[in-house]
Amino acid sequence: MTCIPVIHEVAASIATEYFNEISDGDSKAFTLVTAGPGVTNLVTGVAGAWLESRELLVIAGQARTDALSRGLVRQIGHQEINGTGIMTPITKLAETIEQPLTRTEFYSRISLGASGRKGPIFLEFCLDVTGQMVDPSHLLDFKPTRSIRNPVASTHQVDNLLEMVREAKRPIFLFGAGIERDYVNDHLTSIEALGIPIATTWNGADRFPNEHTLYAGRSNTYGMRWSNVLVQQADLIIALGTRLGLQQTGFNWEKFAPVGKLVQVDIDKGELDKVTPKKDLKINADANFVLDELLSSLSRPQIDEWRSFVREIRELLPAVEESNVKSDSYIEAFTFVSALNKITSEGDSIIPCSSGGAFTTMMQAYFLKSGQRMVTDKGLASMGYGLSGAIGAAFANPKVKTILVEGDGGFAQNLQEVGTVEINRLNLKMFIFSNQGYASIRTTQKSYFDGNYLGCDRETGLGFPDWELIFKAFNVPVITMGSELFQSEDVLNLFNNDGPAAFIVPLDPEQIYYPKVTSKVLPNGKMESNPIHLMTPALPAEVSAKAYRYLPDIFRV
Repeated sequence: MTCIPVIHEVAASIATEYFNEISDGDSKAFTLVTAGPGVTNLVTGVAGAWLESRELLVIAGQARTDALSRGLVRQIGHQEINGTGIMTPITKLAETIEQPLTRTEFYSRISLGASGRKGPIFLEFCLDVTGQMVDPSHLLDFKPTRSIRNPVASTHQVDNLLEMVREAKRPIFLFGAGIERDYVNDHLTSIEALGIPIATTWNGADRFPNEHTLYAGRSNTYGMRWSNVLVQQADLIIALGTRLGLQQTGFNWEKFAPVGKLVQVDIDKGELDKVTPKKDLKINADANFVLDELLSSLSRPQIDEWRSFVREIRELLPAVEESNVKSDSYIEAFTFVSALNKITSEGDSIIPCSSGGAFTTMMQAYFLKSGQRMVTDKGLASMGYGLSGAIGAAFANPKVKTILVEGDGGFAQNLQEVGTVEINRLNLKMFIFSNQGYASIRTTQKSYFDGNYLGCDRETGLGFPDWELIFKAFNVPVITMGSELFQSEDVLNLFNNDGPAAFIVPLDPEQIYYPKVTSKVLPNGKMESNPIHLMTPALPAEVSAKAYRYLPDIFRV
């Protein structure tokens, strides 16, 4: 085992999650923390992994078995807290270990995290158990337990799906994280031969080559406009390995797939049975198995017009729109992402934090290159994820660059881990969107509260540091970028050098992140969101006439 110390426990849990997502599986990471505050500090990281269905093994300490309060009083043991009670709602298994475990017993617990729908495992070991004298021969027996068998689609369900695909004129796949990267790589030729366009969720962003002619973008409430437009005009959406949460369908989920049928394939029956969104066919199965059935049973559909339309819309609706605020004194966020896109290399790890303008800009405007992997935690959408996640990614794949793009508000929440980056000389390039505040909160207060600002920037009491001084204090090379971006020799050299580096990207505090799905306040005071294809600003009439070719007028406004 290799021990990687970090400053704060939440950083350990986030880094572990991202390590396991980026790693090819040759090695795995787990999180080891002390009792009490070591456990409570983990909650955000465990919750994030739970919502994203990712492996995260946590080994924690606990008070002696004779000092457990067991709910009778608040505390008996030193630093005692009911870790199992805290973690049970956000883990597949949370258990207090009060007796030594055999290898078989231990393995049966930790293997649950990778079986079925993945998720965190939390085991807290009582102090006297860890110090107990045992006969090693009693612990070494090992009989690997059989992994949980994933549900399999019935022949009837597969036949129904095959018939729906054969009848469709505008089918589209929506790949989620349930589709495995290796499966796509191994079957890419068959996927290309089938010729059905493929959009991805944000968690499935790296599941299909972004430069491919069949690529239909990343669809989401905050997604690529051109992708949302395509998904909403499909007459058949086959959602594979995605839970279809409200971020995916839009908060106005009743208007998701307005002119098409929706098929959802998911390993979790609960996700299929939830009301949102309305499904025409639900298949409780491993999405990779169902995709395999489609590839082996279908011939190439005659949908040349639809495939041409996908390419046309990608050209018609660019990722960088002219509607965003531009100023000679600042860098425009989408322009920066486009420039970054040009200088990254195949295989790099791309970490676009998990909330705010830096997050949505990267997810809308960055196009992944061959072999690049992208990981984020959009479910919990917590600030502070980016740096810790990037640390895990950098350890998982040290031969390539790890590129982090994070807002100053999020970065500030875990900036202590710059020390972890520096001491390990990680090949991590940190880009900080510096607008001296919480841009998303500022935008909300401007849009819905008439500009009555509170706690969103320096003028309203939110303090931020001098970022160059912060990085210099950690002995990390740092540079503030100018309008020339990567055409600056100093910036480019720092980017290409091995080891850690920080880049401060000054953004206009008034930067607006368009396009976006907005909401309106109804006369009764309630809010109603637009469907995902009707993003703000609205398309000009001549553009919408081309973009919404397959949408009736009722769905164009």
